[in-house]
Amino acid sequence: MEAELLKELDKTDEKAVRQLVEECNAYDHTAYDSDLDGDFYYLVRNDDPEESGVDSPLFAILSGYKLGETIDGQDVLEIEAFTTPVMRGIGMFTMCYQSLLDDFRGYRIRFMLKRPIAPFDTQVSEVTSALPFVCPDAYETLSAIGAIHQYDELLMQKELPRPIKNPGEQLSTKFGELHTTPYDKETLYVYGVLVYEKYQHAGHGRELMQALETTPDGHYRKLLLQVSSTNLPALHLYQTMGYQETERILYFLNKT
Repeated sequence: MEAELLKELDKTDEKAVRQLVEECNAYDHTAYDSDLDGDFYYLVRNDDPEESGVDSPLFAILSGYKLGETIDGQDVLEIEAFTTPVMRGIGMFTMCYQSLLDDFRGYRIRFMLKRPIAPFDTQVSEVTSALPFVCPDAYETLSAIGAIHQYDELLMQKELPRPIKNPGEQLSTKFGELHTTPYDKETLYVYGVLVYEKYQHAGHGRELMQALETTPDGHYRKLLLQVSSTNLPALHLYQTMGYQETERILYFLNKT
């Protein structure tokens, strides 16, 4: 048994990957996109279902992305990993990770984990990690290889008192600018929120966000944005304006 490196997936492997991600989502109460779009993949195949007693065609997946950024002069890979629940704790992730290190020497590895969207069933797994919303299997695995928690990215959403129209690619005021793009039929995604330097730290970020909410009537009933847990001023602003966390992505970095 070994981790097979693929640069792209054929239709059969796409179906098998989707099946395993959906299985993990159901077990871990997570919401990963089952259509992975990595730059490369490591697959551990279930070549003998009768002997293994596992129905899934895959035991494990590691999907990687080249971020185009560096840490301490080293290029960064970002990865997501999935192991079928009945095969956890026996080294499947370690097998994939070791293959990754052998094939991508000199890279820093960033691990992306999504916070569960519902509490764990304590009859299935007791949460004992320092980060209680990381499933114990994932936390223990990352701890074993010396990965440390860096920061979180939060998706936050607000329901508006009245629907608004899309102000276009850019909304500008005297104090700054922001950009929006449709996320779905009733949601606008807000990005690139910028308060000009000379107006910073004077409450103009709130005015800019409020200007968006006064856009003429339309059909967008929700606003969605993303903010880092390290950006405390922005996080506080969005919380006080009624934005609610809908998803949290945790990032861990491997040791050098």
